[in-house]
Amino acid sequence: MMNDTLVSLLRARAADRADAPAFTFLRDGDRDEVTWTFAQLDQRARAIAVALRRRVEPGERVLLLYPQGLDFLAALFGCIYAGVLAVPLQPPGKHRARSALPKLEAIVADGGVAIGGTTSELVDEMRAVVGLSPSLRGLDWLATDGVALSLADDWSPPEIGPDSLAYLQYTSGSTSAPKGVMVSHANLLYNLHTFDLDFGHDASSVMVSWLPTFHDLGLVYGGFMPVYGGFRGVLLDPLHFLRRPMRWIEAIARFHGTHAPAPNFAFELAVTRSTPEERAALDLSRWRVALNGAEPIRYDTEARFVEAFGPSGVTWRTIRHAYGMSESTAVIAKEPVDTLPVFLDVDGAALERHQVVLVDADAPGARRLAGCGVCVAQTTVAIVDPDTRRTCPSDGVGEIWVGGPTVAQGYWRQPDATVETFEARTSDTDAGPYLRTGDLGFVWDGNVFVTGRHKDLIIVRGENHYPQDLEWDVQNAHPSIRPSCVAAFSLEQRATDAVGVVAEVYVDKVGDPDAVFAAVREALVPHGLSAATIALIKPSTIDKTSSGKIMRRRTRERLLLGEHELVARWDAPEEVAPVEVDLSARLAAAPTIAREGLLVAHIAGRVAARLGVDVDAIDPDAPLRELGLDSVGAVELAELLSRDVGVELGATALWDHPTARALARFVLGGTPEVVVAPTPAAAASDVPVDATEAELAALLAEELKDL
Repeated sequence: MMNDTLVSLLRARAADRADAPAFTFLRDGDRDEVTWTFAQLDQRARAIAVALRRRVEPGERVLLLYPQGLDFLAALFGCIYAGVLAVPLQPPGKHRARSALPKLEAIVADGGVAIGGTTSELVDEMRAVVGLSPSLRGLDWLATDGVALSLADDWSPPEIGPDSLAYLQYTSGSTSAPKGVMVSHANLLYNLHTFDLDFGHDASSVMVSWLPTFHDLGLVYGGFMPVYGGFRGVLLDPLHFLRRPMRWIEAIARFHGTHAPAPNFAFELAVTRSTPEERAALDLSRWRVALNGAEPIRYDTEARFVEAFGPSGVTWRTIRHAYGMSESTAVIAKEPVDTLPVFLDVDGAALERHQVVLVDADAPGARRLAGCGVCVAQTTVAIVDPDTRRTCPSDGVGEIWVGGPTVAQGYWRQPDATVETFEARTSDTDAGPYLRTGDLGFVWDGNVFVTGRHKDLIIVRGENHYPQDLEWDVQNAHPSIRPSCVAAFSLEQRATDAVGVVAEVYVDKVGDPDAVFAAVREALVPHGLSAATIALIKPSTIDKTSSGKIMRRRTRERLLLGEHELVARWDAPEEVAPVEVDLSARLAAAPTIAREGLLVAHIAGRVAARLGVDVDAIDPDAPLRELGLDSVGAVELAELLSRDVGVELGATALWDHPTARALARFVLGGTPEVVVAPTPAAAASDVPVDATEAELAALLAEELKDL
């Protein structure tokens, strides 16, 4: 049987490798595991397909809101087996429903979603979440894990072929409204083929991934690749990884993992959140591909990773780079197995002029770039001037345009955007059609190098500056600035040529804000830039996509609207930013009878700032979660209040004392019964499987605070 669709592919695996393990999910990130064979996955997919066909017609769209795990994979294949289009998304928690609803409403409306699928455990929560929206309230739901397996016997193959759509992958919306990328079976199977070439997969391979399976790399490489290659995939929940990154590395050692993808920051976390003793206990000698698949890739990070895990078996030949995006199904270019990763030292000033000039690594202004691999099979890349659409010279930087079967079919129900993005042609040679990636880069000796986003370029006095360069220098300028949490952008409305910088900070490390501002201004000097505005904001409040990329445009917009929860702000030519009042001193000075009111007002102000609502909208006797305060926000707010009042609050304080008044009375009632917040060591240790969502969020916040 020819495997020209995902249906025929999984059916073939269920026949030739029926009892072989297809996927193992580590439910607690460690030893609590569940494994399905290829035959079991196929049976569940057929049963779900029959249940779906009784509710929706072929070609209709089904929203998939699942936690990480095997139930999602069964539902996804169930949609494919039914001939309906899956729309996989991250499930919005009930505590962040209001903030998640606008995007969910836009996607449901754009996709014309007919029904929602989730698990029995989440179905009531999903009904409650969509019930907050008049446009979503009537959405029907199917708990697919409750579908009887006996229905599988009633399944018949759908009438689909290679050109049929397999699913809709909605973009993150980092620069615009979310758009549904139409991925066909042919797109997906070709992309899996290119991933498979020169990557060392065989029947004995083991994929170990914590990447979210609703996102392109986690879905295609972490989810579909094991089925394509007929080998085992081991999945972890992203939250479990973030709580203790060594879980991912330990799983690689335990299951003899050979392939494991992750973004750059994960390799950094694996080093900083592990001890030499933990690393020495692991055997990673079978790990062939540590796929760093998210730009920007940092040489320094990988060097630290190889040094730290070298005694465990990791070498530079383990590290692989790749580049891709949803519109290209997943991968565009990658480095073949058993080669050394490619780096190039270029002149930073020339790069800003869109020219590639090689220099020595120690030359002034040198910038080390990571190659993202080569295109294989029929995939092609052109480097094109984004304004003139003329092909760039071989040493020029331009927009990366992609051609070949890997390019998806366009955007769902958006013909104009499809023509603009997916059907581009060069003006000098009329070559095409190409996918316009929006990424800037160049090709050197066959290797694709990504240098930044075209729309994020900072242009000052006619010179181009890559925000990633500025952000990297700023985050290293002062110990209070959180790595990977800095946004730099143009502020064209100012009279002077300058940039804006928004940076998350560790509040307890800021000290004198003027010292931080001075360090940031100094970091911009080598770039020939001055700052118009520097905003220091609370941890975990900068806007990012689901894959962790900084949303620079949204951050700039929020700065101009004054929506950030500021620690401090500096505006040129002002020299002194306002310093936050010491609440503990104010409480100590206030009469006893007035303290509750003072603290209630302060809590209401914090919540209002967090949620972006007027402080008058905060009812001191109403549960804060009803306002849309999510678990992570509650943990962060508890941490802020701990510092404000000088008392350590427990991670679950805002759930145990859910109103502003109840929380204030708890704080003022004394400290003996206060639960101390977890220390970094405690955060890295095991927790009960039935830990509350707020407790998990507390651990997540603790694990992420050093990013």
